[in-house]
Amino acid sequence: MKIPASRDYKSGHLVEVLRSGEEYFATCENAINRAKDYIHFQTFIVDDDDTGRSFVNALVRAAERGVRVYFLLDAYGGRSFSKELELKVTEAGVLFRRFSRTFITRGYHLSLRLHHKVLLIDGETVIIGGMNVADRYHGHRELKEWLDFAILLRGPECAHVLFIIKKLWNRTFISRKERSREMIHNPHLFDDGIKVRILQNNWYRNKIEILKGYRYALRHSHNRMIIFASYFLPGRNERKLLKNASRRGVDITIVLAAESDAPMFDRATNFLYDFILRNNIRIYEYLPSNLHAKVATVDGTWTTIGSYNINHLSDYGSVEMNAAILDPGFTERFEKILLEIIEKDCREVTFEEYKLRNTWWNKVTGWATYQAIRFMMRVMFLLASKAK
Repeated sequence: MKIPASRDYKSGHLVEVLRSGEEYFATCENAINRAKDYIHFQTFIVDDDDTGRSFVNALVRAAERGVRVYFLLDAYGGRSFSKELELKVTEAGVLFRRFSRTFITRGYHLSLRLHHKVLLIDGETVIIGGMNVADRYHGHRELKEWLDFAILLRGPECAHVLFIIKKLWNRTFISRKERSREMIHNPHLFDDGIKVRILQNNWYRNKIEILKGYRYALRHSHNRMIIFASYFLPGRNERKLLKNASRRGVDITIVLAAESDAPMFDRATNFLYDFILRNNIRIYEYLPSNLHAKVATVDGTWTTIGSYNINHLSDYGSVEMNAAILDPGFTERFEKILLEIIEKDCREVTFEEYKLRNTWWNKVTGWATYQAIRFMMRVMFLLASKAK
């Protein structure tokens, strides 16, 4: 892969991969328990279940010992966050807000959804990934956790994360007492020296950095690319870049869910299998549970991990955050994790198998679903554009 401009990436980071399940949630709660000054937590979903209540209890304990806690939850995704939990956090002194109504009648436009999942502790530790706070991402004895990833990040880009999330929190109608004024003046530099860049997608603010990052990776890849993708529905430009990369010899592997929690998206994605397989791109399906991951590696050099799905909903309808990591050592270690999952927990979909299972009914419903989603995406784009 042609190396991106080095000025876009800051060195001096420590980066650790986290996987969904107990590892992720234990790391988050331990970080919250160690917080001394302030916590910013922004996410799409917090369910009123065992995992959600445990996470909320950690935030409450932090607020009760004097830590300033900011909790921003998407208004649409957070519908399952009960009034009881909301009352609990606010009574403990947590600064809690819901992000944006779904539809704004004045001007008739859609609101952006807060889709990123980020936890910032004292300006020193950031956890960025794709996991919401719910039992299905944590798992238990009878339930295999959904597959997803995050990173624990320390270093200079923590200041960039703080800048982004403060801007979302500090709306004009927020009282002075509730505004976030924290600053990071001298971020710590770590000997690992890993280069990182925090990327945003926020259509209202003309930020499409994650989409551009994927396009750059596809355009400049040389050898191999692994993509783990939930709700995979690339646009015309991205399909063309995938096709061109494969034609110039890039070995592309895409890992998708065998059974998704979003059947409509699943049928539309299956409609694209013919295009993918005809262009010599390998498809694997993850079997143990739903695949919710949104990660990619390129040429053993570049990695992206975060909340961004490869579809127009993430492009134009959501606020997203990904970390782009430019480091051969880190990427090679992460590739090994992905390859082990492919080997142990996935099945390859061959073109012959796909033709056998692609009955006339599947063709009709796949085409109809694909066209319906494309139409909805166009409508969403037009409605969202009215707010620009």
